[in-house]
Amino acid sequence: MNMKKMLIPVLGASLLIPGMGSNVLAAEEVPPTETTGVELRATLDSLLSEHYALAVDSMMKVYDGDEAADAAVAALDANAADMEPVLASVYGDEGGAAFVEIFDKHNMGTDDYAAAVKADDEAMQEEALAQIQSFVDEMGEFLGTATEGNLPEDGATAALREHEDFIQETFDLYVEGDYEAAYTSYLDGFTQIFGAGSAISGAISAQFPDQFSDPNTPAGDFRATVNRIAAEHFALAQLSMTKGFNGAEDFDFADWAQDQNTEEFRTALASVYGEEASNQFVELWNNEHISVQGDLANATAADDQQGVEQASSTLTSTFATELGTFLNSATEDRMPLDETIAGVQAHENSVVDTFEQYVAGDYATSYETYRAGYAIMFDIGKGLSGAIVDQFPENFENTAPEKMPATGFGGTANQSNTMLLWVALSMMILLGAGTMMYRQTKKQQ
Repeated sequence: MNMKKMLIPVLGASLLIPGMGSNVLAAEEVPPTETTGVELRATLDSLLSEHYALAVDSMMKVYDGDEAADAAVAALDANAADMEPVLASVYGDEGGAAFVEIFDKHNMGTDDYAAAVKADDEAMQEEALAQIQSFVDEMGEFLGTATEGNLPEDGATAALREHEDFIQETFDLYVEGDYEAAYTSYLDGFTQIFGAGSAISGAISAQFPDQFSDPNTPAGDFRATVNRIAAEHFALAQLSMTKGFNGAEDFDFADWAQDQNTEEFRTALASVYGEEASNQFVELWNNEHISVQGDLANATAADDQQGVEQASSTLTSTFATELGTFLNSATEDRMPLDETIAGVQAHENSVVDTFEQYVAGDYATSYETYRAGYAIMFDIGKGLSGAIVDQFPENFENTAPEKMPATGFGGTANQSNTMLLWVALSMMILLGAGTMMYRQTKKQQ
């Protein structure tokens, strides 16, 4: 495949990314969490992190023999297909098609590896791992060529290998029954994949500075952090609820992963709003959200229709109203009350519907709802991060010029820092990740 010939930047289909196609100077007229570069980063974060969540989910389901496995694999493939127009909008139709062709090797390799482990077929495992390594090498070359070296091929390849290692390690530990380690790896891998969005968007903005502002600003970092926590919350909720319904051995550890999210959130929330507010939030989140999701799973498994209805009502009505009110108050009306309640309700409806469709055996619809619900979390992240940055602007000011001089290490200082964000897992939590709303909080023991 002749990458250099194929990847001629075109910047077509500009409406795929909000703000794209406008001169970057216009970014000065929009909130710092909604600049062209930050929107590009958020788009990539959404697709790449959904890929990670679906990859792990589908491998678990394939190994477990879950009847939803085929639908999970189909959702993973649909996610890859959705990446094509985004890449094509920058690098043309051939570039977008090349990206997906390479990406498909990853999806096929991970699915085949899970099936091979289940079948205890070592030869098939080696073949699948070779296919995954082929993806790593080819995608590293693609990214290096497409970005004209703004994302160095060697660095991209190393980071892709790290991403694959997180997926494989999470799955292998899951198979071994070392569930705490598996979910620890899952959480670490979730953080790492958001570094990929930072790196790629940073490289594209350096390549096309007239089209994209710097995505890796304090405000951009904060939006990415809130998006990560919100998305991880949704992914873990679905894992936990289905595990609970099925009586899976790792159910308690899926809940344990939610506990880790809760504590991360509580500490961050306290850093901006104080201990009292953070404790109020955690009490609300635990008692009327996380524990109620467990109640819904348990009532469904017990065929307790009254319990199902009560849990569903608490999530979509009581909790949505109280959390919406909390956020409206905390942000001093920057998150309008009615709109915020409606946003939380949309999230809760997607959580409940995804689970109930799974239970009913309508797996294809369940994963369609899952994907829509996952996207909602990025809408929530956008609104919440924008409100907080507007509330505390002094915490998110740029302290360096947007365009830095060359460092002598193959790129600008900004580009080098971008790669460090990805390869070294960076420090995605800015200022203690101040108010990382929607962090998947604690499942009560």
